[in-house]
Amino acid sequence: MVVMVAWEAAPLGKGRLLKTTVRLVKEAMKKASVNPKDVAMIVHSGVYRQHFRTEPAFATHIQGSLDIKCTTLNQTSSHCFAFDVSDGSCSPHVALDAIGDLLPQLPGKYAILSSGDERPNKQTEWLHEPHCFVAIVALEGDGPCLKRIRSDDAELSLDRVTKTHFDSGKKANISQEYGSFTPLEMKESGDLFSGDQTWLSGRNMHEFHQWLHGKEGSFVHRIIDRTGKSTSAHWER
Repeated sequence: MVVMVAWEAAPLGKGRLLKTTVRLVKEAMKKASVNPKDVAMIVHSGVYRQHFRTEPAFATHIQGSLDIKCTTLNQTSSHCFAFDVSDGSCSPHVALDAIGDLLPQLPGKYAILSSGDERPNKQTEWLHEPHCFVAIVALEGDGPCLKRIRSDDAELSLDRVTKTHFDSGKKANISQEYGSFTPLEMKESGDLFSGDQTWLSGRNMHEFHQWLHGKEGSFVHRIIDRTGKSTSAHWER
């Protein structure tokens, strides 16, 4: 069980994911009066693949840009555990599940969750509207309380595939999608919010928490990935 004590989000547009993420994290930390020394974890949930390279973990880029516990490691130094989680649009739920399991074991009060996906390169077919979402997560405090994460049965099989090839003329890896795909649209029904199947990780989190703002009670946030996999986060305010 963890609590989201502050969050910030913005459409990514043509902006760079790292620059936007760092700006939003600073705003969220200021809103929650969080001291960087009290941050024990940074978890990025999304895809950061400039030119289809995935190393090092994007969370370490965030840690370095924020200069959180970037000191020489020794037996007495204070560490920040930074890593990425990549599971399609369901990544934020997987990341929150990991934070809920690990944060109580670490010497720190807070975790930073970031969600966002960046276009691999200018040549890649990119039909999405990426958003950057960040949150300050704690074991207690004011804000939506996450009770549990559940994996649901698949809703839909994907009949549209992504293929990547190298174009020597453009000197770049190019990703293109082929086939047909009729996504499930956003659905609101009482205490349930189910995102549009075309949304990426950051937008799923942004749209839900914007919808949740000002509401009281128990709510379910369902994310359905393009592959048909879905997860449900059960929140309480």
